Amino acid sequence: MGQYHKLYNVDKKEYVHGHRIDNGLKLMEQCGWGKSTATGLWLLLANSNGRGGGDALKHEFVGRWAGDRIVVQGDYAEPTDKGFLTEDEVETYTDISQQVKEMLDAEYA
Repeated sequence: MGQYHKLYNVDKKEYVHGHRIDNGLKLMEQCGWGKSTATGLWLLLANSNGRGGGDALKHEFVGRWAGDRIVVQGDYAEPTDKGFLTEDEVETYTDISQQVKEMLDAEYA
């Protein structure tokens, strides 16, 4: 089967679910192509967009996570793993997958 991963922002208590942005959930299914979770993360972390050629389109979520603590955690994670988040913790997080999908759809229209 395989381990399913989600992207968590510890500071803002938000997360991105790969299926909700049209990706798989396995680690390598979310890496390295146009509308991937990895691309979404890159845009969320950008702290200086809009100042030069080749930057992303203006979107309120570009740079939203700049400077924040981020964890990519699979469902096989254990309490001894660095940055481990408990199920009780992640249940309080807000799913921003739809907004990230809209940001990626606008960028790759």
